Amino acid sequence: MLWYVIICMLSIQCFALDFGDDAPDFALFDQEGYTHTLKEHRGQFVLLFFYPRDFSFHSAQLAKSFELKYSELKAKNVVIYGVSNDFMKTHLDFHTKMQLTYDLLSDPDEEVIKKYKAKGLLGGKFISYLIGPDGRVFKKYEDNLSFKHPMRALSDL
Repeated sequence: MLWYVIICMLSIQCFALDFGDDAPDFALFDQEGYTHTLKEHRGQFVLLFFYPRDFSFHSAQLAKSFELKYSELKAKNVVIYGVSNDFMKTHLDFHTKMQLTYDLLSDPDEEVIKKYKAKGLLGGKFISYLIGPDGRVFKKYEDNLSFKHPMRALSDL
């Protein structure tokens, strides 16, 4: 039991958001300086994915996997946002290089990252949330195959 408590405290896993929980609202700047909130998308699904850093190999794969499914998700009334603690300028460079059509949100103070339990012992985690039109967590994806999160979201809709 003590080991479970220690692991929970270190990884913050035991307090992760789950199905039916109210998704924390946010107000974050995208790569071009525009502010986005969760509240502005009531009535739509929002696929919010968290990743540690722009320009890392795995983050680039993840960004492309969401881009490949973007049109299918958009057709189902889903808005996609990628979130990391990188600054807007870094996001802009990454967004341009990767030729992304969805926005990347900057959370340098990690306030939203912490609210969504997207930070582990060693830093940022690859975790995605499909948030329902009512503003509640519809599905959480936190396995090691994060590049499959957009395909899983499509199958869950």
